[in-house]
Amino acid sequence: MFFDNITIIICVVLAILAILSSLSDTFFRKMPASVYKINNDTREPVSVIIVADNNAAELNENLKYFLEQDYPTGFEIIVVVDRNEDGTSDVLQSFAGTPNLYTTFVPDSSRYMSRRKLAITLGVKAAKHEWILLTDATCRPASEKWISTMATGRDKNMNMVLGYSNYAEGTGHFKTFYRLHKEYALLHEAINGNAYGTDGNNLMFRKSMFMAGNGFQGNLKYLRGEYDFIVNKFAGQGGVDIEIAPESHMIERIPSKKEWHNRNVFYAETRRHLSRGMKHRFNFNLDMLSFNACYPAVACAAAYAIIFRNWIVLSVACLALLLPWIVRIMNARYAMGTLDTFIPLWKVIPFETRIIWHNLKTAISHKTADKYDFISHKS
Repeated sequence: MFFDNITIIICVVLAILAILSSLSDTFFRKMPASVYKINNDTREPVSVIIVADNNAAELNENLKYFLEQDYPTGFEIIVVVDRNEDGTSDVLQSFAGTPNLYTTFVPDSSRYMSRRKLAITLGVKAAKHEWILLTDATCRPASEKWISTMATGRDKNMNMVLGYSNYAEGTGHFKTFYRLHKEYALLHEAINGNAYGTDGNNLMFRKSMFMAGNGFQGNLKYLRGEYDFIVNKFAGQGGVDIEIAPESHMIERIPSKKEWHNRNVFYAETRRHLSRGMKHRFNFNLDMLSFNACYPAVACAAAYAIIFRNWIVLSVACLALLLPWIVRIMNARYAMGTLDTFIPLWKVIPFETRIIWHNLKTAISHKTADKYDFISHKS
């Protein structure tokens, strides 16, 4: 067995792929530590906007978590009801008399625009305070310190704070991992001055910024993507911070199969209309391609090694497969600890391998869908 030219070339290629796959891992990028500190002297009142769309059951379960927030400076809760076909108004009526709870409804006559974006706009206009905390009725805060913790992520130079969200316990591990993977990348981009969007339902921003920038003007016809459009449009108009302390997290209900599918397909449409997509997609594509390229490269090298009994190549092929696996599992462990999200470590590699195929399936569903499914103008 000799170190001939073919052996050297194969080993070098395998080594490059293994190193590139390890270094391009989304979780390889580290987050700054978040330390929750209470400093009520610098706090301002906050307006929490909750968008409800036939969410009577969720409001009945989750609204108490918002009303019980520990934020001495003061806050108001504004529930904006998009559709009220399931008794949502009855649930809200049961909370009547709560001092800091307000309700408004999207007019039934509103057409030719996204009703969810209109709901958010109505909520922002109705807000009494400069700082807005936006979320959905399908979510609940992870702690009574949610408002207080999100407020630590802002200062006089900040116009926006991105928080973390994930699904409730009992959700399938791949859905939880997929969202962790996506949000981790988006949060990391935001903290490094390249905010692109957010996969969360946990966003704080200035009312004055939103109103001065005409809110959703330019993308009102697109049915979804409201959080992404706010971040993408306004991120350049002042500082953007993130808040990842566990107290600041938002927990969303377990999605149905249809909700999960629609969320991904609608995002495939939304990202077509976002700015700064090239850099965002480059990082993700490099991660996925370098990782998945290891498999055919290792398989071919192993086949060559077995046929020609080249055990050096076989050993290097095994290392080229194991090194990215070990690095990615350790990185994922760090990311899960940072964002207080649990997925069994033995599932990390199968899930990372699955992401590219999941996205391909989503892309096909988006490509074959009727383009009018994504906009309010149906004719």
